[in-house]
Amino acid sequence: MHLDEPAITIIIPTFNEEGFIDDCIRSLVLGSYPIEKIEVLIIDGGSTDRTKKEVIELKLEGLDIKLLDNPKKITPAAMNIGVANASHELLMWCGAHAIYDLEYVRQSIQTLLDTPDASSVGGVIRPIAKTTMGNAIALATSSKFGIGNAKYRYATKRQEVDTVFGGCFRKADVLAIGGFNEHWVRNQDYEFNFRLRTQIGPIVLEPAIQCQYYCRESLGALAKQYHSYGYWRYNTLRSHPSSFTYRQAAPVLLCAGLAISSIGIALGYPLFWLLPAIYIAVSSAVATKAALKENKAVLAILLPAVFATLHLSWGTGFIKNVLSSTYKKLTFT
Repeated sequence: MHLDEPAITIIIPTFNEEGFIDDCIRSLVLGSYPIEKIEVLIIDGGSTDRTKKEVIELKLEGLDIKLLDNPKKITPAAMNIGVANASHELLMWCGAHAIYDLEYVRQSIQTLLDTPDASSVGGVIRPIAKTTMGNAIALATSSKFGIGNAKYRYATKRQEVDTVFGGCFRKADVLAIGGFNEHWVRNQDYEFNFRLRTQIGPIVLEPAIQCQYYCRESLGALAKQYHSYGYWRYNTLRSHPSSFTYRQAAPVLLCAGLAISSIGIALGYPLFWLLPAIYIAVSSAVATKAALKENKAVLAILLPAVFATLHLSWGTGFIKNVLSSTYKKLTFT
C-alpha cells in the first residue's frame, strides 16, 4: 500500500474519442503513480462512436473509472460535473487527445505539494500527428513564431505562467472561485486559470510534467479550431481586461495590417506591399530553418501555409467577435 501518497481524481471530458481514449487512460493509470490512488471520471458529451464502449471495457478490467453524462456537451460543464463527483481533494484535468508520460501524475502531484502557494500546476505539451500535414502543424504549434510565448509549449525551467494545459489543482480552490464558467464554450482554460491565479495563487509550470498531444491533421480543421480560440478570447478579454497579453494582440494587429495593406495595394500604392512581403519573408525563413533542422524539404512549403492559418484564423476570429459585439451594443442601446 502507498499510505503516504495522496489520492487524486482525474477528470477527462470526451466526445467521440474512440481513436484516443484507450491510450489516454492507460497512459495515466499505468504510469508510476499507484493505480489504487487514482480515480478516473470520464464526462461524456453524447459520443456516437465507440468511446463509451471502450471506457466500459477498461472499467471491466478493474480500473477505478466512472462514466458520467454531460447533457450540455461543453467542456466547462463537463469539468463542473467532474468536480462535483470527485471523491478526492486533488484534481487533474486531462484532455482525451493526449498521451501522458509515465511520471505525469506523480510529477504533477509532487509539484503542487512542493509549491503550496500555487493554485494549479501543469507541464509541457509536445504536439504529435499521424500525417505529413499533421507533422507540419505540430511543428508550427510548438514554435514561438507559430504561437508566440505560450510557455507550456517549450519551457525548460519551472516558472509562474498565465495558463497551462489542463492542470492539477485542489477541489476546494475550484469551488472557491465558483467552478468553471459554463458561458465559455472555448477559451475556458484561460478564463478558469485567470480566476485561479488572481483569486487563489500563482500557476506554476514544471517542464518535468510532460505529455504528447495529437494536433489537428488538416488546415481546415486547424482554421476552425483557431478561429474559435480567437473568437472566445475576446469574451475573456471583455470580462477580464487585465488578462490581455501582447502574444494575443499580434495576430489581431497582423490581420488589421494586412486588411489595410490590401486596400492600399488595390488603390495602387506600392508601399503597402511592405507588410505582406515582410510577413512572407519571415514565415519562409522560419519554415526553411525548420525544414533543414528536420531534414524534410516539404516543411519549407507546408509551414508558411500553417503559420498563416494559425495567425489569420485566430486574428479574424477575435476581430469578428469585436465587430459583432460592437454592432449588438450599438443596436440595442
